[in-house]
Amino acid sequence: RRARAFDGMNNLVAHALCGLTASVRFPGALNTDLADLTSNLVPFPKMHFLLPALAPLYSAATARYQPAKLDALISEGLAPHSQLTTSDPRRHRYLACGLLLRGDATASDAHRALSQAKPQLSLPWWNPDAFKMGLCAAPPVGQPHALLALSNNCATAGILEAMVGRFDQLYRRGAHVHHFTRYMDSSRFDEAREGLCGLIDAYRGVQHLEPSPHAQELMAQLAPPPARAAR
Repeated sequence: RRARAFDGMNNLVAHALCGLTASVRFPGALNTDLADLTSNLVPFPKMHFLLPALAPLYSAATARYQPAKLDALISEGLAPHSQLTTSDPRRHRYLACGLLLRGDATASDAHRALSQAKPQLSLPWWNPDAFKMGLCAAPPVGQPHALLALSNNCATAGILEAMVGRFDQLYRRGAHVHHFTRYMDSSRFDEAREGLCGLIDAYRGVQHLEPSPHAQELMAQLAPPPARAAR
């Protein structure tokens, strides 16, 4: 069959949706559903935008690849080249992250690989264990294992800011505005832009949020005492 323009994009979307719903369709040691993801990955109601990433990430035309080990798979899923958006979450603060694994992975292996990747990430001080792990026993077709990462990350601010910039360019010229003003007032555009800018400020505020002295004292009380060396 002759390749079409959107085959590669459709292939990525299909892989992401298959990874998202795999735990609903197949058994697994730590299956998660959409309700679990919503409750665990959205600490603030308005900041509910998740950045998807796939590992391994490959096109349908070059489906042959060398399978990666589980430790490398999680690191690859958090890397910028595996993101389905133009962003680098590792350079920004994670609010929460869901790691949905498929294939021959155990819970102990997954947590060990995650513990090796966590020191490289910026996690919120109020939630240092900001990860939701999902394990599905059924691997994708032709792969031993695969990962779908869903990151609630402050890198979303840059994506939304670029969106506002593109909107401003079109809105200043009045491009396509007449299609919408037939059914709504033009002031809705300004309201939507203001809401989007408020969301950008919210993400940037969390990025630079530091604990207060009272919060630091509480965290010191909750932290377990260091283990004593055996004599």
